[in-house]
Amino acid sequence: MQFDHPQFTLGFRQALEYGIDYRGYEKVVRLPEGIPLMAIAGIWGDYSDIRCLFIDQTGKTYRRHITGRAGRYIIRELDLNAKEVDVGQVVVVIYD
Repeated sequence: MQFDHPQFTLGFRQALEYGIDYRGYEKVVRLPEGIPLMAIAGIWGDYSDIRCLFIDQTGKTYRRHITGRAGRYIIRELDLNAKEVDVGQVVVVIYD
């Protein structure tokens, strides 16, 4: 899958310019386990949150809302800072 935007984190208006609207993504409190997910974008909310967008191989989309602290926006199930995710990066949540 090809993406036009060079970086994962985008402002809301920037995302819309690239055709990315997080409101159409399924909101989840935890990403699904054992399914490869491709990172699409992290859309900034206010000063302390980001909406991380992912897609699976079937085309199902996921929106994971992350609240940050001290410049860190940890996606807990991945133990990954959302600010360090790359566009197109594939991640898998490991079973607990």
